Amino acid sequence: MSVLTTAATTIAATAVLVLTGPAASAAVDPFGLDPRVAPSRPIYLALGDSLAAGQASVAPTGSAGRSTVLQWRARGFVAQLHQDLQQDLDCREDRPRGADRDGCLRLQLVNMSRTGIPGGPGGVTTATVLQPGDQLDRAVALITERNGNASARDDVEVVSVTVGGNDLFGAAVAACVQSPRPDLTCATALATTFQGFASRYDEILGDLRAAGGEDLVLLTTTYYNPLPFCDLGAADPARATALGNWILEGGTLPGLGTLETGFNDLVRGLSAEHGAVVADTFGTVGAGDFVGGADCVHPDAEGHAKIADVFAEAFRE
Repeated sequence: MSVLTTAATTIAATAVLVLTGPAASAAVDPFGLDPRVAPSRPIYLALGDSLAAGQASVAPTGSAGRSTVLQWRARGFVAQLHQDLQQDLDCREDRPRGADRDGCLRLQLVNMSRTGIPGGPGGVTTATVLQPGDQLDRAVALITERNGNASARDDVEVVSVTVGGNDLFGAAVAACVQSPRPDLTCATALATTFQGFASRYDEILGDLRAAGGEDLVLLTTTYYNPLPFCDLGAADPARATALGNWILEGGTLPGLGTLETGFNDLVRGLSAEHGAVVADTFGTVGAGDFVGGADCVHPDAEGHAKIADVFAEAFRE
């Protein structure tokens, strides 16, 4: 495990800033990107962290300012999924008179997710989403208003939830990589992290389902393993692969023991309980699909395109 620890020290500050920074209230919006909701149009609502906000889908030309964040949102997997949904979602009430095809071309995207970049709010976690006035409160209010009125033409039709990676990554790096005795710290830290995540994720999905009812299409996602493709795993990519896969999918790893339930198993199980469709990105994003270097989380343009395809396929099924 020590081969991963060398690189971990140089990455720690960046990882904490991007992934596990302090939660910020919904009122903090340094780039003025609060989504605008058009009347009388159906909605695809996206909730989540920097992944859902499209971070790194376009290489920044300088500091990650407002223009870069706008480009990320326009090119990320959520924006690509929105285009797919306009073709694939059966939105019959929205068809122009005389049209002879399904689809939902007037479907609007309301993306409430946000990045965790220097100078802005910290990385979004399940705890962030649950803060008063933050994403869940705003989402439930929008769904209740649109889906509870007399018109079926302006409903929130689809909600995607992409959150949890920031809950996991900081704790996993600290206890399973940076710790001098991961055999003593890793399993305990993961158990605590998993328990807290499961409770909060269950609440998020439960509130969304209660607000939208059975007809709401709820999409969730498992997570990919980025550790072998950044500085953190560069010294021993094989071990980094095994470690990340063990945390996400469970199993037995020499030196760390057996993990009966991986992080992705929690996502799958809770999604099933709330009737959510899982976009399973584990194993679909790999070499050449990540920013790399000190960024040990974010996919690049190719990675976002692959994630969008997984979501679109899950929706069609």
